[in-house]
Amino acid sequence: MAHDSPSRSPLPCAIDAGVAAVGRAAGALSRFAHVGSGTTLPGRLVNLIDSGFLARRIARLEQGAVIVSGTNGKTTTASMLRSILRAEGLAVAANTSGANLAAGVVSAFLSPKQDAAVGVLEIDEGALPSLIREIRPRLLVLTNVFRDQLDRFPEPEGVASRLRIAAERLPADSILVANADDPLLWAYLEDLDPIGFSVIASPDSGADQRGAGGAGAPRLAADAEPESCLRCGAGLVFTRRTMAGLGSAHCDGCGWGSTVGRYVATLVSRAGIEASVLELCEELLTLPLGGIHNAYNAVAAVAAAVELGIAPHRAISALEAFHPRFGRAEELLFDDRHLWLALIKNPAGAGSVIRDVCTDRRVGAVVVAISDRDADGRDVSWIWDTEFERLVTLEAPLVAGGTRGADTAVRLKYAGRVPDVVQADPLAAVRAATRSCPPDGLVAVLGTYAAMLDIREALVGDRSTRAEDEVE
Repeated sequence: MAHDSPSRSPLPCAIDAGVAAVGRAAGALSRFAHVGSGTTLPGRLVNLIDSGFLARRIARLEQGAVIVSGTNGKTTTASMLRSILRAEGLAVAANTSGANLAAGVVSAFLSPKQDAAVGVLEIDEGALPSLIREIRPRLLVLTNVFRDQLDRFPEPEGVASRLRIAAERLPADSILVANADDPLLWAYLEDLDPIGFSVIASPDSGADQRGAGGAGAPRLAADAEPESCLRCGAGLVFTRRTMAGLGSAHCDGCGWGSTVGRYVATLVSRAGIEASVLELCEELLTLPLGGIHNAYNAVAAVAAAVELGIAPHRAISALEAFHPRFGRAEELLFDDRHLWLALIKNPAGAGSVIRDVCTDRRVGAVVVAISDRDADGRDVSWIWDTEFERLVTLEAPLVAGGTRGADTAVRLKYAGRVPDVVQADPLAAVRAATRSCPPDGLVAVLGTYAAMLDIREALVGDRSTRAEDEVE
């Protein structure tokens, strides 16, 4: 993983140390005054004082920086890659708080310790084009493009276009890794010679491949986007669909077709929300996370690690000890009940989580908490394109929560089930679910960013693991 970096001259290092100290002080003041989690304000202040701070700190990383961007999976993919790199003995600089705009990325480099050899940065897809010139990553991972935060990104094509712009700005020797199963994303990137990754579900894996609609072609999913060929506008035909709009597709109008990536994870078996077994790089990976979406996160992380020079079996071994991050299949104990927390923020991601919840027999109650603060996106109309119809078939109590709990209740009613409880207060919502959950059951808590923050703060008094002010 050799990578040239400039020598550290005393004067710039001293300047950076002083600027970083000012930023850390601002973060401490922000937390003390309860005006934020202290992950964004310090970066904003540092950018005002010294706009070249980030570029200088990145340049001192001996192994360079890796960026992970896209709609879904940024946090988990970046976290998985960090775990692999740390298992290799590398110190990693990262925006682990999840603050993924410019200020949050800068805040990741304010630590007085400067021993990091490599950076792994999760970056918002809207902020990526402007940040990529400063960071000059040696590798860029693009996860997918889905409908998300409609008040920021009205059309998925606009997001794909921004990712294309960012990829074009990569240094000539940088590596581009992208989801070959995303026809929209791949069509925007394929002429840039990206290294692709894919997921295939074996017939015995228990995965819901939703085959229907003639010639064995999987039907259009309720949580998929309009599937049109970027070249000619004709409808795409899917011959393999893993989730939402991901899979193998081709156009009968002009002959365009997606491809299978260089790195392929085959889903061999799954155990609900608890685990899954993948075959990847001729190795078996027992991933301590369920869900086809996490199979994509895993193959993306392994692809990036191998392209950085890490042996596949070492990367896979590291992932078998992976621990989920805040709100991403995290488990907590509350009132003698096990809680399983999962982030939902758009139809594609929510649909995948719901399918996993419905296949896990341990689930004894479900909380669906939808909020509409800035970090969530103000427009919550996406809940009407989410497959809650599948969720309501569970014979388990349902609780609607979040600042838009009433809207969630209406959506669940139209899906066929009136919630047992509607409760905006996060602690009361979780308590309602735990009280109705069987003693040996598990409470699945599905929430948007802000709703998850509120629930976690109510449960353990900690909201610092995710930046509430991450969207500027």
